[in-house]
Amino acid sequence: MIMEEAFKNMEAGRFPFSFGVEATNYCNLRCPMCPREVAERGYGNMSWDLFTKIADEAANHEYRIMMPQGFGESFIHPKFCDMLAYLHEKNVHPIMVISNATLLNEKNVTALIDGRVDLLNISLDGTDKEVYEAIRKNAKYERVVENVKFVFEERGRRGGELPRIILRMIKMDDTETDVIAFKEMWEPWLKPGDEIAFSQYQTWNGTVEDKRTDTPEGIKAIEAGHKGPCRMLYKTGQVYFDGRMTPCCYDYNCTMEIGNANDHSIEEIWTGERAEHFRHLHETGRIDEIPICRGCQEYTP
Repeated sequence: MIMEEAFKNMEAGRFPFSFGVEATNYCNLRCPMCPREVAERGYGNMSWDLFTKIADEAANHEYRIMMPQGFGESFIHPKFCDMLAYLHEKNVHPIMVISNATLLNEKNVTALIDGRVDLLNISLDGTDKEVYEAIRKNAKYERVVENVKFVFEERGRRGGELPRIILRMIKMDDTETDVIAFKEMWEPWLKPGDEIAFSQYQTWNGTVEDKRTDTPEGIKAIEAGHKGPCRMLYKTGQVYFDGRMTPCCYDYNCTMEIGNANDHSIEEIWTGERAEHFRHLHETGRIDEIPICRGCQEYTP
């Protein structure tokens, strides 16, 4: 609902509406649909000083959702629990954490609850152990299921409503027959505000093997002749672990770098010349001049 409201207009504002901050791009899994290993950004953890600088800026701006992650499992960062506590201390809300659930132990779940994280988006592909472990390489299905159930149980034991939990499965040729079983398995665990969601598979512009079962909405729009600006450039910002920023969370290689948060404020970057340049290309029908936008499946008119 929040995202639907935001995407009703093309107003960029002074600060991104959906704001990702990559605590780390290290990951303990090797999922075939993830482009992180073919990216050329290197690997690292965001420094505490940079993270708190960005959080302090966010606390002084009106925006709608902070996501402290990028292309990695955020709980790998040695100070991620402290980062969640800092966001809550600064009243930077709502917060959405995305996790593969492999590290949802007592310490980390406590950090989610104590930090009043609003949304926990868990990537959980299916109910079949063999299929799941082929997709989420290095994960153990039974352990992940135990971890997810532990989050529900601990939240209930402490009598809270947060975090609201989204169990998300990517629809692809390996999982499309598991949709009903997935719902039947997890619906009994849901409380008001929780949900089960299904995402379209992405090839990241042909970077990974195509396992799509549906034609992406962005491709449908382009095929129908819609060439207007993509709303992502007006609504989403992503800061990577080294401080570089892009206006699109699907820009895994930061090819549309619009500035560096080590050197400038997020507001300066978001309203700056580079960001406006990319928006201008979209507004003047020159989308194809931006390589990552050319044929993008996630194009959002």
